Amino acid sequence: MVKIKYLVRYLVEFYPYKEELSKTRLTKMVYLVDWYNALKYGDQLTDIEWYFDHYGPYVVDVYDAVKEDQRLLIKHDVTAYGSPKQVVVLKESHFEFLFKSKLDESTVEILNQVIEDTKLLYWTDFIQYVYSTYPINNNHRYTKLNLSKLAIECKTKGINI
Repeated sequence: MVKIKYLVRYLVEFYPYKEELSKTRLTKMVYLVDWYNALKYGDQLTDIEWYFDHYGPYVVDVYDAVKEDQRLLIKHDVTAYGSPKQVVVLKESHFEFLFKSKLDESTVEILNQVIEDTKLLYWTDFIQYVYSTYPINNNHRYTKLNLSKLAIECKTKGINI
């Protein structure tokens, strides 16, 4: 299992629209990382027990990992609509640190795919994308999501995401 903080650091370092990385978006991106990995390799990258909350896949694990990480900072900001949001930022770039055995090549490939698939999506489109994934689209709210099992179901039915 990969520690959540390393995935978050990578996403924050390489996501091209840093001001979009609210704690909610970042949590859903980590969900996508786990889901993509389950589809490709049969298991999640993290040990998160994903939960289908009222607003999609959400857990406090990602936010807790950010709060505990001395290299990450939660910056208070405002959305385009004027409501408050919390954006996750790196205190300083640590590109060299990332590639010294913390993330292997297959993990970086998954992270880059999530970035590529989501970077041009505005909030509404991003949420629709997350909701279109098999675990959310085929389960009920307020249930735990076993991504490994759901990846097998998804593949069996010939669905890509």
